[in-house]
Amino acid sequence: MIKKAFAINGMHCASCVYVNEQALKKIPGVIDAVVNLANSKATIIAKREIDFDQIKKAVENVGYQVIFEEEKDEDLEDKIKKEKEKELKKLKTKSFISLFFVFFLVWATFPYLSSTSPTIFKNFYFQFISASIVQFWVGGEFYKNTISALKHRQANMDTLVVLGTTVAYIYSTILVFFPKLFLGLKTELTLYFDVSVVIIALVFLGRYLEAKAKTKTNEALKKLMELQAKEANLIIKN
Repeated sequence: MIKKAFAINGMHCASCVYVNEQALKKIPGVIDAVVNLANSKATIIAKREIDFDQIKKAVENVGYQVIFEEEKDEDLEDKIKKEKEKELKKLKTKSFISLFFVFFLVWATFPYLSSTSPTIFKNFYFQFISASIVQFWVGGEFYKNTISALKHRQANMDTLVVLGTTVAYIYSTILVFFPKLFLGLKTELTLYFDVSVVIIALVFLGRYLEAKAKTKTNEALKKLMELQAKEANLIIKN
């Protein structure tokens, strides 16, 4: 039996773990696969030597990235740490950019607050452009992961985010550019750009805080493990 360990980047929920485990188990020769969400590590047990390209292809096909310990001067833990730092920086940037647009859109649409909002924020085209940036640049990762999941007839949290925000975004876009389609409806028409933007912003903020907490927890556990005794004295009574 051959045991191989590596890391998977981009996992956020239990569904991500399940999808990766199923993908790894389908590799010819693999007997079992275990993926740990807490430390992003994966371990496979195989009957024979499994090529790294096979593992990489299996993981990337479901929308994630694999990290191998290839270089002699850098172990897997160091690689995981670097990838986590890179991911943390990306999440922080996207979180604050999306929250920046949330501020404008909520100010322009929230009852009582909208009366104090500048005219530019109330402009429908300004709201459309702001929401489009968040929907497709900030939230582009959701669409990428959803497409990868649907190809394998799977669904995850990204799928739910895409469904909810896309419906609100498309409805609002149609209302902005084709308002005559709704003239026959005897109801008040409201844009929901703020809804889609708030959902995406909160999900990214949650992922950023989660990733930051995980990083600190893993560092604390690593330091705790380093405190364990490396030598032991055995006293034998004659």
